[in-house]
Amino acid sequence: MSGARTQQGGRRAAPRRRAADTLSYIPPVREPRFTVKALRAAGISGLFLAWLAGFAVALTSVVAVGFPDTFARYGAGLLTVVFVVGTARRSGGRATLWGVLALALVGVALFTTWSWAIAAGSVVAAVFAAVWAVLITRPAARVGSVVREYVIALVVASSGTAAVAAWDATVEYRRYYLIVLIVALAITFGIVWSLGAGLHGLGRRGVALIIGGAALLALVLLYSTAVRQYGSAEVVDAIDRTAAWLHDTTGGVPRPAEVLVGFPALVWGISTRSHRRQGWWMCAFGVVGTAVMTTALASPNADTTYVALSTLYSAILGLAIGLVIRSLDPGSTSKSGQRAARRASAQDEIRPEPARSHALK
Repeated sequence: MSGARTQQGGRRAAPRRRAADTLSYIPPVREPRFTVKALRAAGISGLFLAWLAGFAVALTSVVAVGFPDTFARYGAGLLTVVFVVGTARRSGGRATLWGVLALALVGVALFTTWSWAIAAGSVVAAVFAAVWAVLITRPAARVGSVVREYVIALVVASSGTAAVAAWDATVEYRRYYLIVLIVALAITFGIVWSLGAGLHGLGRRGVALIIGGAALLALVLLYSTAVRQYGSAEVVDAIDRTAAWLHDTTGGVPRPAEVLVGFPALVWGISTRSHRRQGWWMCAFGVVGTAVMTTALASPNADTTYVALSTLYSAILGLAIGLVIRSLDPGSTSKSGQRAARRASAQDEIRPEPARSHALK
Protein backbone atom coordinates (compact mmCIF):
# COMPACT_ATOMS: atom_id res chain seq x y z
CA MET A 1 0.00 0.00 0.00
CA SER A 2 1.39 3.43 -0.93
CA GLY A 3 2.39 6.00 1.68
CA ALA A 4 -0.50 8.30 0.74
CA ARG A 5 -3.46 8.03 3.06
CA THR A 6 -6.70 6.82 1.50
CA GLN A 7 -10.34 7.06 2.49
CA GLN A 8 -12.83 4.26 2.46
CA GLY A 9 -13.63 3.23 -1.10
CA GLY A 10 -10.05 3.72 -2.31
CA ARG A 11 -10.25 7.50 -3.02
CA ARG A 12 -7.30 9.64 -2.10
CA ALA A 13 -7.84 11.82 0.99
CA ALA A 14 -7.53 15.59 0.68
CA PRO A 15 -4.16 16.82 1.87
CA ARG A 16 -3.98 18.89 5.00
CA ARG A 17 -3.61 22.68 4.56
CA ARG A 18 -0.06 23.63 5.16
CA ALA A 19 0.94 26.32 7.62
CA ALA A 20 2.27 28.49 4.80
CA ASP A 21 -1.13 28.47 3.07
CA THR A 22 -2.85 29.49 6.30
CA LEU A 23 -0.44 32.36 6.92
CA SER A 24 -0.88 33.72 3.36
CA TYR A 25 -4.69 34.09 3.74
CA ILE A 26 -5.74 37.75 3.57
CA PRO A 27 -9.18 38.58 5.04
CA PRO A 28 -11.45 40.83 2.95
CA VAL A 29 -11.20 44.54 3.68
CA ARG A 30 -14.47 46.19 4.70
CA GLU A 31 -15.48 49.27 2.77
CA PRO A 32 -15.82 52.41 4.92
CA ARG A 33 -19.40 53.31 5.65
CA PHE A 34 -18.84 57.03 5.18
CA THR A 35 -18.38 57.38 1.42
CA VAL A 36 -18.70 60.17 -1.11
CA LYS A 37 -22.10 58.80 -2.05
CA ALA A 38 -23.27 59.04 1.57
CA LEU A 39 -21.90 62.57 1.80
CA ARG A 40 -23.80 63.56 -1.35
CA ALA A 41 -27.02 62.05 0.01
CA ALA A 42 -26.53 63.95 3.27
CA GLY A 43 -26.07 67.18 1.34
CA ILE A 44 -29.27 66.63 -0.63
CA SER A 45 -31.20 65.87 2.55
CA GLY A 46 -29.73 68.93 4.22
CA LEU A 47 -30.74 71.12 1.28
CA PHE A 48 -34.30 69.81 1.45
CA LEU A 49 -34.51 70.31 5.22
CA ALA A 50 -33.10 73.82 4.88
CA TRP A 51 -35.76 74.57 2.26
CA LEU A 52 -38.51 73.30 4.56
CA ALA A 53 -37.20 75.29 7.53
CA GLY A 54 -36.75 78.47 5.52
CA PHE A 55 -40.21 78.13 3.97
CA ALA A 56 -41.83 77.65 7.37
CA VAL A 57 -40.05 80.66 8.86
CA ALA A 58 -40.70 82.89 5.84
CA LEU A 59 -44.40 82.07 5.96
CA THR A 60 -44.64 83.93 9.26
CA SER A 61 -44.50 87.13 7.19
CA VAL A 62 -47.89 86.38 5.62
CA VAL A 63 -49.50 84.33 8.42
CA ALA A 64 -50.20 86.05 11.71
CA VAL A 65 -48.38 83.94 14.32
CA GLY A 66 -47.07 86.68 16.60
CA PHE A 67 -43.40 86.51 15.60
CA PRO A 68 -41.44 89.74 14.94
CA ASP A 69 -40.97 90.79 11.32
CA THR A 70 -37.19 90.35 11.48
CA PHE A 71 -37.69 86.66 12.28
CA ALA A 72 -39.27 86.01 8.88
CA ARG A 73 -36.37 87.75 7.15
CA TYR A 74 -33.97 85.08 8.45
CA GLY A 75 -36.15 82.48 6.76
CA ALA A 76 -36.00 84.50 3.55
CA GLY A 77 -32.21 84.59 3.79
CA LEU A 78 -32.03 80.83 4.24
CA LEU A 79 -34.37 80.28 1.29
CA THR A 80 -32.30 82.61 -0.88
CA VAL A 81 -29.18 80.52 -0.31
CA VAL A 82 -31.13 77.30 -0.94
CA PHE A 83 -32.53 78.65 -4.24
CA VAL A 84 -29.08 79.64 -5.48
CA VAL A 85 -27.44 76.37 -4.43
CA GLY A 86 -30.32 74.30 -5.82
CA THR A 87 -30.19 76.07 -9.19
CA ALA A 88 -26.40 75.79 -9.42
CA ARG A 89 -26.46 72.12 -8.50
CA ARG A 90 -29.28 71.25 -10.89
CA SER A 91 -27.65 73.10 -13.79
CA GLY A 92 -24.26 71.49 -13.18
CA GLY A 93 -22.58 74.64 -11.90
CA ARG A 94 -20.35 75.23 -8.88
CA ALA A 95 -22.89 75.02 -6.10
CA THR A 96 -20.36 75.71 -3.33
CA LEU A 97 -19.04 78.90 -4.93
CA TRP A 98 -22.49 80.29 -5.69
CA GLY A 99 -23.70 79.29 -2.25
CA VAL A 100 -20.88 81.23 -0.60
CA LEU A 101 -21.63 84.31 -2.71
CA ALA A 102 -25.34 84.10 -1.86
CA LEU A 103 -24.52 83.64 1.82
CA ALA A 104 -22.31 86.73 1.73
CA LEU A 105 -25.11 88.82 0.22
CA VAL A 106 -27.63 87.48 2.74
CA GLY A 107 -25.25 88.22 5.60
CA VAL A 108 -24.80 91.83 4.48
CA ALA A 109 -28.56 92.26 4.09
CA LEU A 110 -29.46 90.73 7.47
CA PHE A 111 -26.80 92.39 9.61
CA THR A 112 -26.70 95.83 8.02
CA THR A 113 -30.36 96.19 6.92
CA TRP A 114 -29.17 98.43 4.08
CA SER A 115 -32.05 98.99 1.69
CA TRP A 116 -30.03 98.13 -1.42
CA ALA A 117 -28.83 94.85 0.12
CA ILE A 118 -32.35 93.87 1.15
CA ALA A 119 -33.65 94.71 -2.33
CA ALA A 120 -30.82 92.68 -3.90
CA GLY A 121 -31.61 89.72 -1.65
CA SER A 122 -35.26 89.94 -2.66
CA VAL A 123 -34.40 90.02 -6.38
CA VAL A 124 -32.01 87.06 -6.04
CA ALA A 125 -34.63 85.06 -4.14
CA ALA A 126 -37.34 85.78 -6.73
CA VAL A 127 -35.10 85.02 -9.73
CA PHE A 128 -33.55 81.78 -8.53
CA ALA A 129 -36.78 80.47 -7.03
CA ALA A 130 -38.46 80.93 -10.42
CA VAL A 131 -35.60 79.21 -12.25
CA TRP A 132 -35.23 76.35 -9.76
CA ALA A 133 -38.98 75.69 -9.87
CA VAL A 134 -38.65 74.91 -13.58
CA LEU A 135 -35.36 73.02 -13.43
CA ILE A 136 -36.49 70.72 -10.62
CA THR A 137 -39.24 69.20 -12.77
CA ARG A 138 -38.89 65.82 -14.50
CA PRO A 139 -40.22 64.68 -17.89
CA ALA A 140 -43.65 63.06 -17.74
CA ALA A 141 -45.72 61.27 -20.37
CA ARG A 142 -48.99 60.58 -18.57
CA VAL A 143 -51.43 63.30 -17.54
CA GLY A 144 -51.20 62.38 -13.87
CA SER A 145 -47.40 62.61 -13.91
CA VAL A 146 -47.53 65.94 -15.75
CA VAL A 147 -49.87 67.36 -13.11
CA ARG A 148 -47.58 66.09 -10.35
CA GLU A 149 -44.53 67.82 -11.82
CA TYR A 150 -46.58 70.95 -12.40
CA VAL A 151 -47.64 71.04 -8.74
CA ILE A 152 -44.03 70.53 -7.59
CA ALA A 153 -42.94 73.55 -9.65
CA LEU A 154 -45.75 75.67 -8.19
CA VAL A 155 -44.85 74.67 -4.62
CA VAL A 156 -41.22 75.70 -5.13
CA ALA A 157 -42.33 78.97 -6.72
CA SER A 158 -44.68 79.55 -3.76
CA SER A 159 -41.74 79.29 -1.39
CA GLY A 160 -40.09 82.01 -3.48
CA THR A 161 -43.21 84.14 -3.05
CA ALA A 162 -42.95 83.70 0.73
CA ALA A 163 -39.25 84.62 0.63
CA VAL A 164 -39.94 87.85 -1.28
CA ALA A 165 -42.70 88.76 1.18
CA ALA A 166 -40.38 88.08 4.11
CA TRP A 167 -37.59 90.23 2.67
CA ASP A 168 -40.13 93.09 2.62
CA ALA A 169 -37.92 95.22 0.40
CA THR A 170 -38.90 98.75 -0.58
CA VAL A 171 -39.21 98.50 -4.36
CA GLU A 172 -41.14 99.95 -7.26
CA TYR A 173 -43.20 96.93 -8.26
CA ARG A 174 -43.32 97.35 -12.04
CA ARG A 175 -39.57 97.81 -12.30
CA TYR A 176 -38.92 95.01 -9.83
CA TYR A 177 -41.19 92.64 -11.76
CA LEU A 178 -39.51 93.36 -15.11
CA ILE A 179 -36.00 92.94 -13.67
CA VAL A 180 -36.86 89.57 -12.14
CA LEU A 181 -38.60 88.38 -15.30
CA ILE A 182 -35.80 89.41 -17.68
CA VAL A 183 -33.01 87.99 -15.50
CA ALA A 184 -34.89 84.74 -14.87
CA LEU A 185 -35.55 84.29 -18.59
CA ALA A 186 -31.90 85.00 -19.44
CA ILE A 187 -30.61 82.49 -16.88
CA THR A 188 -33.09 79.81 -17.92
CA PHE A 189 -32.40 80.19 -21.63
CA GLY A 190 -28.67 80.04 -20.95
CA ILE A 191 -29.06 76.84 -18.94
CA VAL A 192 -31.32 75.27 -21.57
CA TRP A 193 -28.80 76.09 -24.28
CA SER A 194 -25.98 74.51 -22.25
CA LEU A 195 -28.03 71.35 -21.71
CA GLY A 196 -27.60 70.55 -25.38
CA ALA A 197 -31.09 71.61 -26.33
CA GLY A 198 -29.80 74.20 -28.77
CA LEU A 199 -31.57 75.30 -31.90
CA HIS A 200 -30.28 72.30 -33.83
CA GLY A 201 -32.91 69.62 -34.20
CA LEU A 202 -35.81 71.96 -33.65
CA GLY A 203 -36.84 72.15 -37.27
CA ARG A 204 -39.10 74.79 -38.75
CA ARG A 205 -41.96 73.88 -36.45
CA GLY A 206 -39.84 74.19 -33.31
CA VAL A 207 -38.37 77.53 -34.33
CA ALA A 208 -41.85 78.78 -35.17
CA LEU A 209 -43.06 77.73 -31.71
CA ILE A 210 -40.23 79.59 -29.99
CA ILE A 211 -40.76 82.73 -32.07
CA GLY A 212 -44.49 82.52 -31.46
CA GLY A 213 -43.97 82.12 -27.72
CA ALA A 214 -41.64 85.11 -27.60
CA ALA A 215 -44.12 87.20 -29.60
CA LEU A 216 -47.01 86.20 -27.34
CA LEU A 217 -44.96 87.02 -24.26
CA ALA A 218 -44.04 90.44 -25.64
CA LEU A 219 -47.66 91.09 -26.53
CA VAL A 220 -48.91 90.17 -23.06
CA LEU A 221 -46.25 92.24 -21.30
CA LEU A 222 -46.54 95.30 -23.52
CA TYR A 223 -50.28 95.32 -24.03
CA SER A 224 -51.23 96.23 -20.48
CA THR A 225 -48.70 99.07 -20.39
CA ALA A 226 -49.73 100.36 -23.81
CA VAL A 227 -53.43 100.24 -22.95
CA ARG A 228 -52.89 102.13 -19.70
CA GLN A 229 -50.83 104.84 -21.33
CA TYR A 230 -52.27 105.14 -24.83
CA GLY A 231 -55.64 103.37 -24.72
CA SER A 232 -58.93 105.21 -24.78
CA ALA A 233 -60.73 105.98 -21.56
CA GLU A 234 -63.56 103.61 -22.51
CA VAL A 235 -61.21 100.63 -22.97
CA VAL A 236 -59.35 101.31 -19.73
CA ASP A 237 -62.61 101.73 -17.87
CA ALA A 238 -63.97 98.45 -19.28
CA ILE A 239 -60.85 96.58 -18.17
CA ASP A 240 -61.04 98.10 -14.70
CA ARG A 241 -64.72 97.21 -14.37
CA THR A 242 -64.07 93.63 -15.43
CA ALA A 243 -61.20 93.26 -12.97
CA ALA A 244 -63.30 94.81 -10.19
CA TRP A 245 -66.20 92.45 -10.95
CA LEU A 246 -63.91 89.42 -10.85
CA HIS A 247 -62.37 90.63 -7.62
CA ASP A 248 -65.73 91.14 -5.97
CA THR A 249 -67.18 87.90 -7.30
CA THR A 250 -64.33 85.41 -7.02
CA GLY A 251 -61.86 87.20 -4.75
CA GLY A 252 -59.07 87.14 -7.33
CA VAL A 253 -58.19 87.91 -10.95
CA PRO A 254 -56.20 85.48 -13.16
CA ARG A 255 -52.98 86.98 -14.46
CA PRO A 256 -52.60 86.87 -18.28
CA ALA A 257 -48.83 86.20 -18.29
CA GLU A 258 -49.36 83.06 -16.22
CA VAL A 259 -52.54 81.85 -17.94
CA LEU A 260 -51.54 82.47 -21.55
CA VAL A 261 -47.77 81.94 -21.54
CA GLY A 262 -46.05 80.66 -18.41
CA PHE A 263 -48.16 77.82 -17.07
CA PRO A 264 -49.25 76.31 -20.44
CA ALA A 265 -45.63 76.37 -21.63
CA LEU A 266 -44.51 74.61 -18.46
CA VAL A 267 -47.13 71.87 -18.82
CA TRP A 268 -46.40 71.43 -22.50
CA GLY A 269 -42.65 71.40 -21.93
CA ILE A 270 -42.79 68.79 -19.16
CA SER A 271 -44.76 66.51 -21.47
CA THR A 272 -42.59 67.15 -24.54
CA ARG A 273 -39.40 66.42 -22.61
CA SER A 274 -40.60 62.85 -22.14
CA HIS A 275 -39.59 62.10 -25.74
CA ARG A 276 -37.62 65.14 -26.99
CA ARG A 277 -35.00 67.20 -25.19
CA GLN A 278 -36.18 70.25 -27.14
CA GLY A 279 -39.09 70.30 -24.69
CA TRP A 280 -36.74 72.28 -22.49
CA TRP A 281 -37.38 75.27 -24.75
CA MET A 282 -41.07 75.18 -23.81
CA CYS A 283 -40.09 74.86 -20.15
CA ALA A 284 -37.87 77.92 -20.54
CA PHE A 285 -40.99 79.97 -21.28
CA GLY A 286 -42.55 78.34 -18.21
CA VAL A 287 -40.29 80.53 -16.06
CA VAL A 288 -42.61 83.42 -16.98
CA GLY A 289 -45.31 81.85 -14.82
CA THR A 290 -43.04 81.05 -11.89
CA ALA A 291 -41.44 84.52 -12.02
CA VAL A 292 -44.86 86.18 -11.88
CA MET A 293 -45.62 84.00 -8.84
CA THR A 294 -42.44 84.85 -6.96
CA THR A 295 -42.93 88.60 -7.45
CA ALA A 296 -46.63 88.62 -6.54
CA LEU A 297 -46.04 89.81 -2.95
CA ALA A 298 -43.19 92.20 -3.68
CA SER A 299 -45.47 95.20 -3.23
CA PRO A 300 -45.87 96.15 0.45
CA ASN A 301 -49.58 96.84 -0.14
CA ALA A 302 -50.30 93.46 -1.73
CA ASP A 303 -53.34 91.61 -0.36
CA THR A 304 -52.26 88.07 0.50
CA THR A 305 -55.71 86.54 0.03
CA TYR A 306 -56.20 88.25 -3.32
CA VAL A 307 -52.76 87.12 -4.54
CA ALA A 308 -53.35 83.55 -3.37
CA LEU A 309 -56.72 83.29 -5.12
CA SER A 310 -55.41 84.94 -8.29
CA THR A 311 -52.54 82.45 -8.38
CA LEU A 312 -54.93 79.54 -7.83
CA TYR A 313 -57.20 80.62 -10.68
CA SER A 314 -54.22 81.24 -12.95
CA ALA A 315 -52.77 77.82 -12.13
CA ILE A 316 -56.04 76.03 -12.91
CA LEU A 317 -56.63 77.87 -16.18
CA GLY A 318 -52.98 77.54 -17.22
CA LEU A 319 -53.03 73.81 -16.52
CA ALA A 320 -56.20 73.37 -18.57
CA ILE A 321 -54.79 75.29 -21.54
CA GLY A 322 -51.50 73.40 -21.31
CA LEU A 323 -53.23 70.02 -21.34
CA VAL A 324 -55.31 71.05 -24.35
CA ILE A 325 -52.18 72.14 -26.24
CA ARG A 326 -50.49 68.89 -25.23
CA SER A 327 -53.36 66.84 -26.64
CA LEU A 328 -53.35 68.79 -29.90
CA ASP A 329 -49.58 68.73 -30.37
CA PRO A 330 -48.86 66.48 -33.38
CA GLY A 331 -45.29 66.11 -32.19
CA SER A 332 -46.42 64.10 -29.20
CA THR A 333 -47.63 61.30 -31.47
CA SER A 334 -46.00 59.71 -34.47
CA LYS A 335 -48.96 58.69 -36.59
CA SER A 336 -52.60 59.07 -35.82
CA GLY A 337 -53.14 55.31 -36.11
CA GLN A 338 -50.45 54.69 -33.46
CA ARG A 339 -51.81 57.16 -30.90
CA ALA A 340 -53.42 54.54 -28.66
CA ALA A 341 -50.35 52.31 -28.80
CA ARG A 342 -48.09 55.21 -27.88
CA ARG A 343 -50.24 56.10 -24.91
CA ALA A 344 -50.30 52.50 -23.74
CA SER A 345 -46.50 52.32 -23.77
CA ALA A 346 -45.85 55.90 -22.65
CA GLN A 347 -44.02 54.77 -19.54
CA ASP A 348 -41.47 52.89 -21.63
CA GLU A 349 -40.88 55.83 -23.98
CA ILE A 350 -39.92 58.43 -21.39
CA ARG A 351 -36.62 60.02 -22.36
CA PRO A 352 -34.16 59.47 -19.51
CA GLU A 353 -33.05 62.46 -17.46
CA PRO A 354 -31.01 62.61 -14.26
CA ALA A 355 -32.87 62.27 -11.00
CA ARG A 356 -34.46 65.34 -9.45
CA SER A 357 -31.64 65.71 -6.94
CA HIS A 358 -28.85 65.33 -9.52
CA ALA A 359 -27.30 67.69 -12.05
CA LEU A 360 -28.91 67.74 -15.49
CA LYS A 361 -25.50 67.51 -17.17
